[in-house]
Amino acid sequence: MIPIGFGLLRGTLRTMRLGMIIVAAAGLVLAVMLVLHQGLSGVIQAIAAVGWGIFLVVSIRLLQLVLSGAAWRTLFRRRSGVPSLGVFIGARWIRESVGSMLPVVTCLGGAVIGARILTRRGLSSGDAGASVTVDLTMEVVSQILFTLVGLAPLVLSGYHGQIVKWTVIGLAVSVPAVLGFLLVQRGGVFRLVERLFAWMAVRWPSLPAGALNGLHDNIQVFYRNPRALISACSIHLISWLAGAFEVWLILDFMGAPVTLEEALILESLGEAVRSVGAVVPGSYGIQEGGFMALGTLFGLAPEVGLALSLVKRLREVILGIPGLIAWQVLEGRWRDDRLR
Repeated sequence: MIPIGFGLLRGTLRTMRLGMIIVAAAGLVLAVMLVLHQGLSGVIQAIAAVGWGIFLVVSIRLLQLVLSGAAWRTLFRRRSGVPSLGVFIGARWIRESVGSMLPVVTCLGGAVIGARILTRRGLSSGDAGASVTVDLTMEVVSQILFTLVGLAPLVLSGYHGQIVKWTVIGLAVSVPAVLGFLLVQRGGVFRLVERLFAWMAVRWPSLPAGALNGLHDNIQVFYRNPRALISACSIHLISWLAGAFEVWLILDFMGAPVTLEEALILESLGEAVRSVGAVVPGSYGIQEGGFMALGTLFGLAPEVGLALSLVKRLREVILGIPGLIAWQVLEGRWRDDRLR
């Protein structure tokens, strides 16, 4: 029999997942409504105008994945026994594929799967889990910096409309939240996480006992290397900046060119909107509406902003489906290894 406490926890997780599915479905409905409202033919024409340029868009996204993998591995600066850069890039690819293609399947998206890949390549589970936690933190910090980089030229241009107002409000909420998460990591909360997982493993044998042992201590090791943290954050920032070039390229192919500065503003604030809209799995509908609103700042028709968002979705699918296949292939190999 399952203890009452554990049964309640499992029931809560099921309820949360059901809620995520419902919210994601509502977001998808909103996205479809936006497309129909703007005119399906106009949106399709704008997307079709990108044509072979989608290969360049995918190439830029691949560059971002390489940079993100490099930022992740940089956290292990001057440490021996660490998997190669290629392993981190592959883990990042699968991690993002799961997060973007299956946002309601796993509560933590691809983060857990990314850590699992590293453990299969020789890292301890504590090191792998800690590195994912710190890497996510550095990525969020770099995104806040990226938002400021995009917000600054908009404010300096003299624009002080609602978009600036809501972006500032978002920063006022996100900055304390990130600082709080940093304090949590430096405190003893993750020791409680380790104990909770150990308690669950005793009552649910399918969970790997001791999988999170050392999580707290390993997190502290990463934070005692500020140079590695700064390097990781800087590489993530470069990755975000590459996304601005992607926006510039997409709009140029669509016949709605913008300057690189305008593309920077669109991408930085667009990603900020997507981040805030993360309460909706995949930010379905939120991302689309955000780019439609932001595009009007530079005279872009709403259907162009909508098409921009959908092209971004398309390149996620192009890279995400092979990523899911690669994940399943790896899981199959690991399963075979256990059976031998």
